[in-house]
Amino acid sequence: MCLNCGCGEPNESHGKEANITLDDVRRAGEANSQSVEESLRNMGMAARQVVMSPGEQSGPPPGQSHNG
Repeated sequence: MCLNCGCGEPNESHGKEANITLDDVRRAGEANSQSVEESLRNMGMAARQVVMSPGEQSGPPPGQSHNG
């Protein structure tokens, strides 16, 4: 869905290269030997960390290390 706009179309970039599509996530995952699902999960965790205030960030989610 140009995953960042919420249109519901996973591979529609709306003619703007800056929009993130499912194909972009797939390529990024392949570059790191990850499935699409794993890449999306990691992106979700990163997004939650970005929106949290600095005082709330206590490190990586349970089961994750700082070293990946």
